[in-house]
Formats: sequence, structure tokens, C-alpha cells
Amino acid sequence: MAGKIRGEQIKDDSVTGADIDENTLVLKHVYSAKYTRDDGSSIAFIRWNQAGSNGSPGVNNRFVMPAGGKLKTVLIRSDGTPGQTDIGLHKASNGTADVSTTAVETQTVDLSTANTVATATFTDSASFSANDIICLSVNPTSNHGNVDLTIVLELSF
Repeated sequence: MAGKIRGEQIKDDSVTGADIDENTLVLKHVYSAKYTRDDGSSIAFIRWNQAGSNGSPGVNNRFVMPAGGKLKTVLIRSDGTPGQTDIGLHKASNGTADVSTTAVETQTVDLSTANTVATATFTDSASFSANDIICLSVNPTSNHGNVDLTIVLELSF
């Protein structure tokens, strides 16, 4: 990360437009998603452009990345008790129609208490390149319920 400015490095108002190289900015992007699945505990691929999910990745589950970066965290909450829940990052590069059903990285959280947020923190392996498509999956032990997600991406421009 040499040469990149991160928000926590700026502590005062002394930085001006001339001080910033826009080609080295690291920005956080927060995205929210929601879906309901009361039909069991099978894997759900989250839709990016509308509420809902699918049983396999397709056109509604792709999000084109405008820059390289990483999936940092996913906050997840259900009105049910899905139990141990795997959250996976899936990706594909330009020229590939859909993401693989095999996740690049998976983190497990405990959603045994209804209406309580759990946080999945991803490692640097959860990275992607500009123009990749990415998708998130949720795979619980028990019924999903009504699920809300907040997805935090770090984009390096």
C-alpha cells in the first residue's frame, strides 16, 4: 500500500486538492442488500440490483467492480435463527459469464440469536480486480429468515 492515502492518515485540514493523487485513493464503498428465504437452508446468492436472492449465480447476482480492491466486512442480521452461517465471496474476470459457485473466501458467523448483527471480517485473500464481477453467498445451517446485509468494500483507485 505504499504511496496510497487512507482516510485515517488525514488528521487536519492541511490537505488540499493539489496534495492528492486521485490515482492512488483508497475508498470504502458500503452497499446494503436484503432477502427473504423461508424455504430452507440451501445456499443463497445475493442480488445486487434488487432485493432477493437466487439458488445459483446469474445475471441478478453480478456486481461489476469499478476498481481493484477487497471485501472487508459483511454485517448480517436475520429475524430468524440461521445458526452457523457461511458468507462467501465469489468472483470472475472479464470474459466469464457468471461467478463460480466455489467461493474465493468464506467466513463463518454465528446467527443463533434472532435480530442480532454478526460481522464477517475477510482477509486480504478476498480481493478482486477492476472489471471483475463479484457476488456474495449466504449458506446457513438452518432457515435463512428475513436477512439484511451491509457489505463494506475497499476500492483502490
